[in-house]
Amino acid sequence: MNDNSLFLNHSLNILQTSFLFKDIDRELLKSIIKNFTRVKWKRGESIDSDIGMKDLYIVLEGRLKITKIDPKTGRSISLFILHDGDIHDVFTLLDGKEHIVFPIAMDDIVAIKTPLSNARNIIKNHPEFNKNFLPYLGERLRELEDFGESLVFDDTATRLSKLILKHVAPKESEDDEHYPLKLINNLSHESISELIGSVRSVVSTQMEKLKKEEIIISKRGYLAVKNLKELMKKCDVFEE
Repeated sequence: MNDNSLFLNHSLNILQTSFLFKDIDRELLKSIIKNFTRVKWKRGESIDSDIGMKDLYIVLEGRLKITKIDPKTGRSISLFILHDGDIHDVFTLLDGKEHIVFPIAMDDIVAIKTPLSNARNIIKNHPEFNKNFLPYLGERLRELEDFGESLVFDDTATRLSKLILKHVAPKESEDDEHYPLKLINNLSHESISELIGSVRSVVSTQMEKLKKEEIIISKRGYLAVKNLKELMKKCDVFEE
């Protein structure tokens, strides 16, 4: 990217608000990403499963769903939803081994990419970056651990409640009646089922129950939380 390009400055502004790149000096961040190139994907586009074998991608805009698919049954499960400042594929970056996952663009995506060799040099040569990178890896591992634990110990209703609670965002003002959701507010029941290891019909049934209990608001692709305390109870989480 050109040092004076509008896209470079736009990229810097986005990344500096993300978990992975927060508190990194702007000039240092510019030097890290200046050799990255821009990538775009259209909403709904299925992306080659092996893109992570050659390059590291950083999402700037939109949501990128990372899925695993059973070749025998065709069933899929979603491991992550990547968004602003997230990277793909962190596993191949670390061990260089093949990692068969299927990225799907849930929105129009803008991302930047760099060869894996350059990404590894960034980790090697910039300890400032590693201060955020290691906690970022820890967060990804915790997500997978929590997901596996919930699959074993929780029923579908609890897994759905935990997913919704995880994505609750603060009210934008005291006058707001509902708590907005980040990342999953307009997902189909099919996509939500992939995030909790269930099927669409079961998720639809459980969503209706949450609506009747007046815990959530769900209509026309909009999802929000109406009663946060009751949702927390369903997840065995209580306010102190």
